[in-house]
Amino acid sequence: MSSMAHRIPTSKHVLPALLLLATSSNLRAQPTYLAPHPFDATATALDDRQRDEAGALPLYGRTLALMARSDAAGTWTVDGNERVWRVGITSPGALALECFIDQAEVPNGAVIGTFAPNGRILSAPVSLDLPAGVAEFSTALVPGDSCILEYREPLDAERHGRFRIASVGHAYRDAQVEDAAREGSCQVNVACHPESDGWEDAIRATVRISVVVPEGTGWCSGTLVNNVRQDCAPYILSAWHCGRTSTAAQFNQYKFYFNFQYATCTGGSYSTAQYMTGAQLKAYSDDYAPQYGGLGGSDFMLLRTNAAVPAGFNPFWAGWDATNIATVTGGGVCTHHPTGAPKRISTFTQPATTGHPMASSGLMSHYKIIWAQTEHGWGITEEGSSGSGLFKQIAGIGPVLIGTCTGNSSGMNCDNHAGTAYFGKMSYSWTNNPNAANIKLKPWLDPDNTGVLVIGGSEHPCAAPSGIASADAFYFPACMPNPANDQLSVRLPNGMAIPADARLMDPMGRLVAQWNLRDRTCTLSTAYIPAGAYILQVQAGANEPPSSTRILISH
Repeated sequence: MSSMAHRIPTSKHVLPALLLLATSSNLRAQPTYLAPHPFDATATALDDRQRDEAGALPLYGRTLALMARSDAAGTWTVDGNERVWRVGITSPGALALECFIDQAEVPNGAVIGTFAPNGRILSAPVSLDLPAGVAEFSTALVPGDSCILEYREPLDAERHGRFRIASVGHAYRDAQVEDAAREGSCQVNVACHPESDGWEDAIRATVRISVVVPEGTGWCSGTLVNNVRQDCAPYILSAWHCGRTSTAAQFNQYKFYFNFQYATCTGGSYSTAQYMTGAQLKAYSDDYAPQYGGLGGSDFMLLRTNAAVPAGFNPFWAGWDATNIATVTGGGVCTHHPTGAPKRISTFTQPATTGHPMASSGLMSHYKIIWAQTEHGWGITEEGSSGSGLFKQIAGIGPVLIGTCTGNSSGMNCDNHAGTAYFGKMSYSWTNNPNAANIKLKPWLDPDNTGVLVIGGSEHPCAAPSGIASADAFYFPACMPNPANDQLSVRLPNGMAIPADARLMDPMGRLVAQWNLRDRTCTLSTAYIPAGAYILQVQAGANEPPSSTRILISH
């Protein structure tokens, strides 16, 4: 296993255009420019070769020390009802720049944006509303080797904000979408048909990740995943080899790009504006094993973003199947960001079998995938695809995640399609890695230990139950206790007529049990129902909308 697939960036809410108009008039006076430690192309090339030989995460940028504090560098001014701090950043020869901020103590309402030296907006201001205990952030990756960083806070803020630009990210490759030599020419855009037909939800769930490690920044892919509670928790599943050397502070500087994809099958427009910054590491395979080519398990990493995913990103929380299946038939796809490029789709039609990148290890932690040629290309996984999701279809549910990308066998490229791609199995990540119990995947995606192994995806998991139709009107009947044991007490809302029909559905929308409720408060027997997560759907009359609530049953 000589090549790992890797690369990616993160951010928050974009502010109204009126604020952008207010900033442009203040850029006439050029600020003082600061330069980080010089970029050493020779040393970087040597280190890149060593990283490739070691199978380490390929990097698109290097972090160069700056250590500029907002209270000692740059210029403060007042613009209307805001205090404004501005500083220029330059790193000669960079294809793109980003700044890594730490020691941040900023008031509510603080924002930060990036401009070109001529005043053109490079990245719209984003909120610096950091979670408690988080003092790190990263700015957008913007083109060019010079930019102006602008910070704004309310003039009447409860305190004066301060922070430090600890380092500057100097991107030296794989940072420009227009670079024709970047990803392989055989890749298939997610806007292509028929390749994307039926996989639209999986595509929406796929994100590009800008990974931050001590030496610099690299690209990986990930998937926004659902959990049994279906509470919109912003969990993103990726590969452990992507973030294995990241510190807690650096996880707070990751960037997650949603909907970074071409508009058409042949290319066209794209946007990097929908991004989030920062996450916390929640679970990981902890399976680094040099004797097995670096992997002693399924190579997974579960992150939770520091902020909720904005509804404007049109997100989809992918469903998954953690059943231990030796061979997957029927084919499927991987949606990913090769070399950090706009989103692509790769297809497999041969059965996915079980194995490991190093066959002699005897480990059964991965699916082995052979990519297939389709109408618009022969999509393969490359660097930057690491952590991306492998999906199959389940009738009545749609696409579900079954694995995460580790990499390819040596030599696979667009001129050599032969070879195998390896995806860490969801079932192995669930409970089987050589990691502590609290960092296995199951406690996070099934926190109530319901035993559910298959769950559908949803675009609104905290508002509408997955797999349940007519989810527009919920009265949420009261159920106690929840979790239930052998009995469940149900109280119907006052606005609902009686008698009513009650149906218990599993996460895939299948009927498990049903009752006729003749009183406003009823006791239902659940002793014979397997432990797990369910939807209780109550309906008074065929023409009335159903009322639903989530319940857990444990015995």
